[in-house]
Amino acid sequence: MNKFVIAFLMAAFFSPKVPAAECSKADADAAENTVDHLKTWSSVYDNYVRYQQCDEGSISEGNSEAVIRLLVDHWNELPTFKALAKQNPAFEDWVLSHIDATLSVADLQKATDIAKTQCPSPDAELCAKISAAAFHASEEN
Repeated sequence: MNKFVIAFLMAAFFSPKVPAAECSKADADAAENTVDHLKTWSSVYDNYVRYQQCDEGSISEGNSEAVIRLLVDHWNELPTFKALAKQNPAFEDWVLSHIDATLSVADLQKATDIAKTQCPSPDAELCAKISAAAFHASEEN
């Protein structure tokens, strides 16, 4: 047993660490300029891939606004979001985290209602997650 513990500790301390991406000034500026132009799930996904390390403050709020606009105003594009989330499950988590208390209660309520009443049956699990995220965010407001 002691050999196992020693081997585990050695692996933990001597394994190469992958540095977390940092948000450079150039990345922050580009991300800030991009958030106002996120009109499709593909553009949101591209933004996520390029600038997720910069997802703070006004950039994060812009990302949240883009997510809610797509959910509320372009619900029919849900299959595109689902396909991107299937390709990259972390993207789904990121999108759901952007259904947050920075958004208007009215938009959060619309997202909840749409997810509950207009969800295609194959997307029931995703719709339930969207509805729950919107409900929790509205509770925080």
